[in-house]
Amino acid sequence: MIGKNMMRIILILAICGFVGCASNGNVVLVKQIESTSPVVLRMKKDKSSIFSLSYPLSFKVKKNDDRDIYYAENSYLFHNEGLSSGTAGCYLMTDNEDNSLTSSYKVFNGSTLYIIDKNDTIKEWMSAYYKKMMDEHKDTIHVPLKEFNGNFGYIIDNFFEGDSICLHFHDHKRWHDIPLRVSFN
Repeated sequence: MIGKNMMRIILILAICGFVGCASNGNVVLVKQIESTSPVVLRMKKDKSSIFSLSYPLSFKVKKNDDRDIYYAENSYLFHNEGLSSGTAGCYLMTDNEDNSLTSSYKVFNGSTLYIIDKNDTIKEWMSAYYKKMMDEHKDTIHVPLKEFNGNFGYIIDNFFEGDSICLHFHDHKRWHDIPLRVSFN
């Protein structure tokens, strides 16, 4: 029997299929782009393990219509529900916090939060960073995205790959939902 969240993921992937997508007659165009932000690792309060991993995401968005359209929110669907942070698992915003779209691409940066402290496999893979955090007496560490992707392809392939996001836009009359499969390249 397939779970409710798995059915949502399958539906979103069937609808979209690719990383770039357009909505309702091409009203909104979205492309995922490579983020320049680092992966952020945070330690548990008792310092017994790394608690969370914040993975950066970036999207270019533009409108193809004269209507006033703005980004409202997103729904993030975790492939591995055990890593889900629950509510507010993913946030996106522009540099100037203006969510109104224009006919030129606007970049929305953010991240998705994975709770990793109950996953022994990921904790083992992160052990070098845990040791570094303990040695440097830090509860947070920033890992360059290219370094993380280069060293932890196993984690991405086995725990993150298959995640999806649905970006929700509004034009003061109706919603425009853009389902996307998240890319971790």
